Amino acid sequence: MASEQSGSVMVLPPQIERNFEGRRAVYLDLKDWINLARVAKGLSTPAGYPELLLAARRAVLRGTALFPLSATHYMEMSGIADPAQRRDVASVMEELSGFRVLLGRPSIMRLEIEAALDRIQGLSSPVDTLALLGRSVGWAYGRRGGLRMGYDGRDVTSEFEQQPWYQEMLRAFERRMLEGLSDAEDASLRLTNSDYQPEFVQQFSEQRARQEREQAARLDAAPRWRRGRLRDVISARELALEWAEALNEAVAQRGMSLDDLFGTDREAIRAFADGMPSNSVVISIKTAYHRNDQHNWTANDIHDIDALAVAVPYCDAVLTDKAARNAVVSTKVDRQAATFMPRTAGELAEWLDSGASLASPGSLA
Repeated sequence: MASEQSGSVMVLPPQIERNFEGRRAVYLDLKDWINLARVAKGLSTPAGYPELLLAARRAVLRGTALFPLSATHYMEMSGIADPAQRRDVASVMEELSGFRVLLGRPSIMRLEIEAALDRIQGLSSPVDTLALLGRSVGWAYGRRGGLRMGYDGRDVTSEFEQQPWYQEMLRAFERRMLEGLSDAEDASLRLTNSDYQPEFVQQFSEQRARQEREQAARLDAAPRWRRGRLRDVISARELALEWAEALNEAVAQRGMSLDDLFGTDREAIRAFADGMPSNSVVISIKTAYHRNDQHNWTANDIHDIDALAVAVPYCDAVLTDKAARNAVVSTKVDRQAATFMPRTAGELAEWLDSGASLASPGSLA
């Protein structure tokens, strides 16, 4: 049975400013960054990556594309055991991204919830905008990030941030955040700082993957759900597990309850869940994966889904692995978002050099 499609129109929250300055935003999976780093080092790669690196460099020089990073990149970089490989990958990331970082999914999801509630209530109150792209790893976690400078109890960063020495110090800091610690530094911190537990992030991702494996077991016990309205099951579970606190808080601030908004109207709940762009992407991928009773959930699945939740609706092109791409394309979420989802690195290279968008027309405003 084919995957259920998202039937609602996705609308970007007006609070989020896509500050791309006329360029197209292109999101790359970590494996693609690794292959670009291998090209830069003169090593062998699958077909298409030499052409992609050249096309990406041309696009950056022409000012027609940018290649933002995400919180997922930083987490996955920490999982590369070889410090030399991390440095090589970080070098290419710095060259193409300029340390531009996408706002993290928790921040985006809260804005999407507010925008969805506004649509339900017919509100259009003026809002302050928040840039989709920041210039520091901190932006992935909803913070300005970077290096702050203080003097006599005052923040004097603005007085120095245009100075060449400050800019170089800032680049070194951001580069180091990507490269991570050397083996010796890691060992030293483990001995001297009991709060240093970098594996906690991976453990949290594994916990979330375990929850999906438990859900898969429940579906195994009641297989009719895989043949029926599985998307509704995944949608309800996503809101309950991941966003119940944020949703209840947003509703309460409006002096309402969820029953006031939806009652028992299943279509209204479905439209609300699918109308939030990042949430619609997550539901689409999870539904596709759970439809397959042989899918083995891993922490990497969680990382990929978190990244694609932001990249697919908010970027212009996304290069990812075959399984995730199929999950997005089969539900036509890429068309709703007008996002180009190339099959190969070579296809993305052609798109970058084409100058014209190859994305299917979508309804994302």
